[in-house]
Amino acid sequence: MIRPRGFVPYHRKENEEVRTRRLELLLVISTALLLALVACGAATESTTDAPAAGSGAIIGSVVYLERSALDPTAVIEVYLMQNDTVIATQTIPAEGRQVPIPFELTYDPALIDQTQTYLVAARILVGGAPVFASQAAVPVITNGAPTNGVEVMVGPVMTGAAGGNLTGTVTYLERIALTPDAVIHVELQDVSSGITSVIAAVDVNAEGRQVPIPFELAYDAAAIDPAGTYLLSANITQGGQITFAAPTGVPVLTNGAPTSNVEIVVSNAAVSPMAGSIQGTVTTARPPETLDPAAVLQVELREPMLADAPAAATLEIPLAGMAFPFSFDLPYDPATIDATKSYAVAARILSGNQLLFVSLAPVPVLTGGAPASQITVPVAAVPDPAGGVLRFTVSSDTPMTWPADSPAYLNVEIREPMLADAPATAFGYIPLAGLSLPVAFELGYDAAAINPDRQYIFDARIIDNNALTFSSAAATPVLTQGNPTNDVTLTLVAATITDAPPTGAITGVVTTDAPVPLDPAAALYVDFRQAGTTGDPIVTISQTLEGAQFPIPFEVPLNAATIDPNVDYVIGARILLGDQVLYASTVGVPVVTKGNPTTDVTVNIPPQ
Repeated sequence: MIRPRGFVPYHRKENEEVRTRRLELLLVISTALLLALVACGAATESTTDAPAAGSGAIIGSVVYLERSALDPTAVIEVYLMQNDTVIATQTIPAEGRQVPIPFELTYDPALIDQTQTYLVAARILVGGAPVFASQAAVPVITNGAPTNGVEVMVGPVMTGAAGGNLTGTVTYLERIALTPDAVIHVELQDVSSGITSVIAAVDVNAEGRQVPIPFELAYDAAAIDPAGTYLLSANITQGGQITFAAPTGVPVLTNGAPTSNVEIVVSNAAVSPMAGSIQGTVTTARPPETLDPAAVLQVELREPMLADAPAAATLEIPLAGMAFPFSFDLPYDPATIDATKSYAVAARILSGNQLLFVSLAPVPVLTGGAPASQITVPVAAVPDPAGGVLRFTVSSDTPMTWPADSPAYLNVEIREPMLADAPATAFGYIPLAGLSLPVAFELGYDAAAINPDRQYIFDARIIDNNALTFSSAAATPVLTQGNPTNDVTLTLVAATITDAPPTGAITGVVTTDAPVPLDPAAALYVDFRQAGTTGDPIVTISQTLEGAQFPIPFEVPLNAATIDPNVDYVIGARILLGDQVLYASTVGVPVVTKGNPTTDVTVNIPPQ
């Protein structure tokens, strides 16, 4: 298991699908604010007239897909938001009109920071109660987003006609009185898929009452999946701004979680107009059935190239009784952010001083075109929480920077030098997109697997487009027999690459005696190497399985001119999901020379 030294080792490529999801996710948090607000100011009719001098305008319409007429007394509220702050509002009486309802939302351009993300959301109220609310926030103004032709889609808000009720209280520990206009917003979130969606919500007016404030939230029982994960979250709005918010949701409904007497503890979320906040979700590909009740989630914002420097912002959330995925809201001071530098968010989960989960890929944020919020931070389980950690730094004699879309990756291994064909004692796979050397990392290993009477070496290589581009200048002894256990420096040198095309190929299939369905995101790696050596493979190929199952065909390019007929060569394989080894060769399969095959090769790999 690779984990970043000081938390943030590298950037990861940000594709458009992920960015789109993140922008959509921002509404999940924005909806909490939206549904908690009361109408602001006098009702105004939506028009398309030019805005007043010195102001900007967002022009669009509010629509819904349901085949139902809009109540003539309905009121449409449209909001422009940045993080937890409402920048502008418009209230539009329906007066018998039907969707689409046009709006023109004016705002002060002086309040707009071009590095931030702004969204428009809406809700429709009848008799003061929300009946429709935005299900997908619409980015506007910055980062190429529009200000004209904006369509805000709203969906029905659950009223409880179909089913169950959740009851409980919202409270906080601070000795601060609520203002009479405070609104307590409670929402039921479905987090089963890793993408948070709000499936029911209720607003409770404080009307002079103080915490704890009781609530009753109706939900559609038919929409609840017994195998799903659901959370209750809450916030309190005063004067048009969220002043208290739950740092994380409370599990309800399924997996033995309660449906009544649920206590939601919110904390002070009052922020200055200049404060920033990064919202996101921590996920894992293989969530455990249970999590240590003492587990704590830690989230950090820092510069990835300054692994040992203090984090720019940190957040800690107790996870007792909770299950993946976990939502977070990480506040930071925008005044400390340098637009010319890179920043990333990473997460880890600990129980006491034992590391349970760590970021697979710290996520770039804030600068360089990276999102300002609504991120997904994947983590993976450390193979053995009681195991060891080897800190190391990778450098090279040749300065190297990989572009953000680079497929290059760093492969690091701890192994016994006399067992070159056996599985590595520890193995790490690190995407290099957006990285520059030198960079510090950490490699987790199972301390119980280390025999103090044996020798272990540590080496690394960089594979780019299936070609070996850099490799260790020499394998470094580590862990036993007086060799270092930490702070190892691996110096990589450029691999010798010839322009001669391969003159053949080694073909075959990878099989196993214990097949299980393979995750489509899993990847197959096949190495061709000289038998009995500890150096880098002659050729390494990799391919994402994309649904392929055992037996898996492979083809390794072979340059016959480089083959010594008097030397033994072997093929080995492994299958990884992220940096978790699922299957790996226990012995290399002889190929090519001394009568061994180059076609119809079978590589049998056992599960790890």
